[in-house]
Amino acid sequence: MPNFDIRLMGNMPANTGGLWKRVTFLLALPAIVLCAANAFTGHKHVEREPFAKYEYLRRRTKRFPWGDGNRSLFHNAEVNALPEGYEDEVAEED
Repeated sequence: MPNFDIRLMGNMPANTGGLWKRVTFLLALPAIVLCAANAFTGHKHVEREPFAKYEYLRRRTKRFPWGDGNRSLFHNAEVNALPEGYEDEVAEED
């Protein structure tokens, strides 16, 4: 491996494919594996907040142009509340 000197940066050969191959296998791939391990292990399920009906939250001034007009495009029934409350809680009360 050649000695690296910042002053000779402009005089180095342009073929640095070997350097980037080593950087990929020695730095990037282990970093990806560590990030994946962190993402898929050790997270606990968090209970959702109880529904509180505030007039400044979940305001619908006009209907959404899809579905029933009350749910957003990326609506998740487990975590996103409707103006009346969570869907599973509203269904239990009826």
